[in-house]
Amino acid sequence: MVTRSLFLAVAVVVLALRTHGYHETLDPLPGKARSLNGHDVAIVLIPEPEVSLVDYKDFGRAIQLLFPLRLYVSLVDISSENTVTLDNLPILIAECTKTLHESGMHSGSAVFLATHGQLGHLAADYARAVPDTLRGLILLGAVLPKRVNVIAFPLPVLTIVGEIDGVTRITRVSETLHAMTRSVKFDPELAIQSPLIILEGSNHDVFITGSLPFSLYQQDIEAEVPKRVAMETAANFTALFLAHVLQEPEVFVKTAATEFKKAFEAAQNMTAPIELLREATINNLKSYWVKSAQKWLSGLTGKQSAQIEVDSYVEKSQDGLPPTMIYEHGVNHIVTFSEVIRYADKGKAEDDGSLPQAPDEIAAKMLGPERIQAALKNATRTYNYTCRDLNYASFMTAYHTATERARIRFDGYHRGVIFQPDIVTNSEALWESTHLKFTVHASKLYVTSIAYKTPMDDDLGVESGLFFCKLLPPDRAMEWIYVDSILRDMSF
Repeated sequence: MVTRSLFLAVAVVVLALRTHGYHETLDPLPGKARSLNGHDVAIVLIPEPEVSLVDYKDFGRAIQLLFPLRLYVSLVDISSENTVTLDNLPILIAECTKTLHESGMHSGSAVFLATHGQLGHLAADYARAVPDTLRGLILLGAVLPKRVNVIAFPLPVLTIVGEIDGVTRITRVSETLHAMTRSVKFDPELAIQSPLIILEGSNHDVFITGSLPFSLYQQDIEAEVPKRVAMETAANFTALFLAHVLQEPEVFVKTAATEFKKAFEAAQNMTAPIELLREATINNLKSYWVKSAQKWLSGLTGKQSAQIEVDSYVEKSQDGLPPTMIYEHGVNHIVTFSEVIRYADKGKAEDDGSLPQAPDEIAAKMLGPERIQAALKNATRTYNYTCRDLNYASFMTAYHTATERARIRFDGYHRGVIFQPDIVTNSEALWESTHLKFTVHASKLYVTSIAYKTPMDDDLGVESGLFFCKLLPPDRAMEWIYVDSILRDMSF
């Protein structure tokens, strides 16, 4: 890890060579009291790249207005840097600190580091390296990296993200919240010390007065809540966070505890459908979704469906065993094997919140209805399902699992979803190498499954009567409903 001493040494050397640039300081509002220990409080805010620091003035002033103590806000000028890195970030922060002192901030002040959007992970790495120089980290439209668990983070962390932020998707926020929920079981105070806030109906530009750069604007979603209202809400949560970390004033500390608990529960409720379908796709190396698909594929209904039990295992490669059926204790046990796949050729960053978080397909190896019927003898198929039918079921499951607000929003955009007939391959190898087709044309989503079937033939042995499908993961269908279908530019 990069150490504090190295950061400070670099900052001191470079500061001797260059002056502070165009960093802007918002001085404390008149009439505000100092903290009980006489120290000042400051937020150093790093903008979203290509967003003018001037666009954060209203947000900074809103925090100062709502926070009861003297508060400086330093807006970092990153416009002179081609890329902000761990090499130049310490210098920029040191420059801002120097400017704050020149504006009257006392030494030993409580400094909070805030950042908006894409530099969130970088700011988190910096804060981890020098936790004794900061009192907390504030992530706006950003979340901690997946490799970092909030319970082990050396500082309190405030996370505020819009529900319909297209740059940091709610599906990515859901993963962070799920990890945090597990940690809260061991440390219930974590939800108050490091609160996570989802602003209902808000997008990525809620913290700025102007517009996002064109590429981010296109990647974002149209807000449903007036920016002025949402910005004030975000500023209020930020003011409460400062007060809770500093443990003063007492009335703010108590209010913060109450509001952060409510916000955490609201975030859990908002993301519960996403997490439910993520676990349906894969959980503990099993897939409930493939288990359901195999039961549907059997064509059995009512009491006849009770003659089969299904276990569906998830493997990490396609080189596993074929599906099989074992008769035991009066029940036919079907064992299926699947692979949950993310396409490597999409160039997906490991932790990019702007990209789809759900897997791209489930390569499900199942038994065909003929094989099952042959084993059951007297069973009668009611339906003959195709892979297309199973993918339609995935979408409808996602739609009906989504929150009412998400369904209404999705319906309002009038995005069509077309399920095309299956493409049936003539070999298992071709099936394995051909992706589920998930394409957008003229604001409509087209889904085409890839199928592979083998005939009922004793000479094929365990390879007889197989039915393979490239399935649409239900959490990917959910992500389409929650995010992709309502982006300003659906090509992202």
